Amino acid sequence: MKKIAILGNGQLAAMMHEVSAKLNLETTDFPLPEIKADGSCTESEISHWVEKLKNFDVVTYEIENIPVALLKEVNKSVPVYPAISALETAQDRLAEKQAFTKLGIKTNQFMTVDSKSDLQKTAHDFGFPFIIKTRRFGYDGKGQYVLKSKQDIELAWNELGEHALLAESFVPFDYEVSQIAARSVVGDIVFYPLVRNEHREGILRETHVLDFPEALTEQAQQSIQKVLTHFDYVGTLAIEFFVKDNVLYVNEMAPRVHNSGHWSIDGAKTSQFENHLRGVAGQKLGATTVTSNHVMMINLIGEDVTDDRLESFNNVYLKSYGKSVRANRKMGHINIVSNSETEFKNTVDKVYALIEAEACL
Repeated sequence: MKKIAILGNGQLAAMMHEVSAKLNLETTDFPLPEIKADGSCTESEISHWVEKLKNFDVVTYEIENIPVALLKEVNKSVPVYPAISALETAQDRLAEKQAFTKLGIKTNQFMTVDSKSDLQKTAHDFGFPFIIKTRRFGYDGKGQYVLKSKQDIELAWNELGEHALLAESFVPFDYEVSQIAARSVVGDIVFYPLVRNEHREGILRETHVLDFPEALTEQAQQSIQKVLTHFDYVGTLAIEFFVKDNVLYVNEMAPRVHNSGHWSIDGAKTSQFENHLRGVAGQKLGATTVTSNHVMMINLIGEDVTDDRLESFNNVYLKSYGKSVRANRKMGHINIVSNSETEFKNTVDKVYALIEAEACL
């Protein structure tokens, strides 16, 4: 039985644990190492983790904010998947944009911002609106500022100016999608269907499995295949795109299992978590076939719904992350699957009514 260490002990690691036994794998998760403000850790901390992880067969991770230096040292004695180079690229939005450009994947305009004068020049070159983001440590809408007029330059600089920044031109997109795929150690790739994402205050709220134009699906699969091959990637990868006039503009990638793939637990033949473990463990990847005509996921954001409230549904699957309720915190998710469009729509309405009722208690 292969022993796999997972760095990070949140809900993504927990969902990997749930499929490990069926794959004859032993998974152990660990809290993140002690990390300094700049994202690094001390030599003694690195040595501590190298010693702790040396007896595992494989090391993987559920979150991006892990010191690359630590993983490189661990990798000298234990294989680390996904590729450390992919993680290092994803940790810096500038490096990420440059990688996409090098691979010929369409993205919006971008430039670094190191001073207020750079921000003023960006406003001149891009026009309003545009967005600035911290190059590191941003997620779920954090570390970002949308500039809509000249008056925002001072405000944005005061809020984020102490960080290394990247400015991006605004894409007046029609909607957002994400493409998830998994790659094995021998280079086999399986694609999940392109999914549409809806956000609330910068946090993913809903993911819908829909039928998209074939050309759009091909764009997404070709893009993610380029990234997977470039990094000699192993495991599950997610890439988010903006869609404008049936053209994809890449936003960012996540070198791990991803929130927009949680629907696959109940709506696909093989979940993204299972395929991630299959990939990193050297096993053959599973089929990604969608098992119902209608599939969606609802994130519970600062909300909680108990199992007993959903007992009357036979097509609703609740996953609670066991956290204490806090505003804008991902508390869990609900997957809804059905082969009947009428049943599906009615169920979605009823589930949202329950969510709202719970919020009022």
